[in-house]
Amino acid sequence: MTSKADSPTRTCTRPACGKPLRARGLCSTHYNQTHQPARHAAKPTACLVCGTQVMRPPSAGRRPACSVRCRRVIQYGPGGASGPGYSWASDAAYRARQAGAQVVELFDRLDVFERDGWSCYLCGLPTDPHASPFSPSSPTVDHVVPLSAGGPHALANARTACLGCNSAKQDRPAEAVTHGA
Repeated sequence: MTSKADSPTRTCTRPACGKPLRARGLCSTHYNQTHQPARHAAKPTACLVCGTQVMRPPSAGRRPACSVRCRRVIQYGPGGASGPGYSWASDAAYRARQAGAQVVELFDRLDVFERDGWSCYLCGLPTDPHASPFSPSSPTVDHVVPLSAGGPHALANARTACLGCNSAKQDRPAEAVTHGA
């Protein structure tokens, strides 16, 4: 995004950066990195549910949580967070039906992780079963043929992917994703 302060003809002096000049010979990105490094830096804050310290960037729209369990308490209240009422398999099947999947099977994500040896099928690296659910190396279940493209929510269409690769893949087929980028 450019503003009136951006130069339409001169570019940033950093190598391989062709963005418009903003100030002091730098584009706005490099200016902020150099002269305002703590502008969007993560700050320690307490989880709203359990009080555990987490590092989060300041944001008015997101309430801090340290885990999926605490995030569920914030979203659904104490009754919807744990206990016999929550089942990942049922929740995933419900979300698949909401996304328009024609074939919906119940399966557990641990079956997928163990079948795939806890390795990401997109990048080939091992996932970390003990990582925070927000960590890029945490294991997730990915649909090889996306639900949005008519893929089934079935064990045969589910593979282990690290959160980083699954987020980058979005709802595209696995073949469309460039690895190592």
